[in-house]
Amino acid sequence: MPYKDLREFLGVLEDKGELVRLKEEVSVDLEMAAVLRKLTYSKGPAVIFERIKENTLPAVGNVFGTWERVLLATEGVDPEERAKALTELLAFRPPEGILDAVKSLGELRKVASYFPKRTSRTSMDVEWKEIDLFKLPAIRQWPLEPGRFLTFGATFVRRGESINYGYYRLQVIAKDKFLVHWMPWRRSEAYAFGRDKVEVAVVFGMDPVTTLVGGVPVPPPLEKLFVSGVLRGEGVEVVEGRTVDLRYPANAELVIEGELTGETAPEGPYGDHAGVYSIVKNYPVVRVKAIYSRENPLIPVTTTGKPVLEDGYFILFGQKVVKPLLRTILPEIVDFYMPPEGLSYVFVVSIRKRLPGHARKVMSAIWGLTPLIGKILIVVDHDVDVRDWGQVLYAVSAHVDPQRDVVVLEDFPAEELDPSPSTPGLGSKLGIDATRKLPEEYGGKEYPKDLVAPDEIERKADEVLSRLLSQVKRKKP
Repeated sequence: MPYKDLREFLGVLEDKGELVRLKEEVSVDLEMAAVLRKLTYSKGPAVIFERIKENTLPAVGNVFGTWERVLLATEGVDPEERAKALTELLAFRPPEGILDAVKSLGELRKVASYFPKRTSRTSMDVEWKEIDLFKLPAIRQWPLEPGRFLTFGATFVRRGESINYGYYRLQVIAKDKFLVHWMPWRRSEAYAFGRDKVEVAVVFGMDPVTTLVGGVPVPPPLEKLFVSGVLRGEGVEVVEGRTVDLRYPANAELVIEGELTGETAPEGPYGDHAGVYSIVKNYPVVRVKAIYSRENPLIPVTTTGKPVLEDGYFILFGQKVVKPLLRTILPEIVDFYMPPEGLSYVFVVSIRKRLPGHARKVMSAIWGLTPLIGKILIVVDHDVDVRDWGQVLYAVSAHVDPQRDVVVLEDFPAEELDPSPSTPGLGSKLGIDATRKLPEEYGGKEYPKDLVAPDEIERKADEVLSRLLSQVKRKKP
């Protein structure tokens, strides 16, 4: 059974020694973020901050600060295995006979169980009589930041019947107002664009899988709540907002319901995941309509800085979820990897190459699907382990002629958090074709063959090596 909520998951972490409680007083001004960074860098446990200097609600952090805890969230199942069910749904075909129809009914019932389940019951049944965002553990994590930010609330927004959610830092500017950092090319920003009335719900402390899915670039028309249902094995319970026309998870710690005022205000600078301060820019103002919580809520907090921090494990989780979908669209893909140190800007993909220009075709497709990801995209052959940088660097060194195999696309959408472009949000892409070349790509000649010894010679060498190593007696240091 999947975890119903954050509390249940934290209970498991505590039982396994993966959660500690800090009774020493800590400030939300710089101190909490510094503790969290050091915990994540050292692969330490999750932590509950019980006493906060500013008298805010208690906070919990570093919940997903190791891959082992991410796997605990999925009950030990590789997210990629569960995500394969998404491709099976996309491959569904209408039944052709009575037996097929009976089978399809069972499949449809299974699919229906993944959709969000509406309920009138919610754990967040305490209405705040006084709206005061400063009672939440909004943090200032770096010295040049102008104020406090809520860093781990999932912001839900609706367009028609479609609901999206994701993580956008929220700068608190008054007791009842905050700025929402909706960057261009994000689905939530597109949902809000050009509308007179935009309502949001910011939810803190959802169940762990739904929390993780919030950081995944799920391609339309799929919705994240449905994807979470597939990964959990059952649909997420959702409740209607009480002051907003919006549904969101019913089992969480706290929700802020609000509406965009139509105004904007300067946001930032903010110490972001690239390890530098992001730009100051105007972003939408949200006025809070209501806050609801459970009794004694516990508010998740995360921090950003040079990798690898907690967001790096979201990158690892996300690529496992997206991989089966990407392989459905591009079946020539064998594997791909976004190293968390690469901030999702470095993307290595292996393919089964069949045709001239195949690597460039894959580059173009990936950049078209995800314009903000893969600033540097390296394509290698199917037999290269994309997670082994020794193999990747060998492929680049041995198979790349820069004048032929390097692609640069100018004036391409870029993530505003990327500090490298001179114009924020407008940068370039670098593609490196590190595959072996076909004759059409190699001046009509056959590409040099790899060095491969006969199988019987390799087997004999292995036997000899085993005997040699058994004779080695190394002295203990």
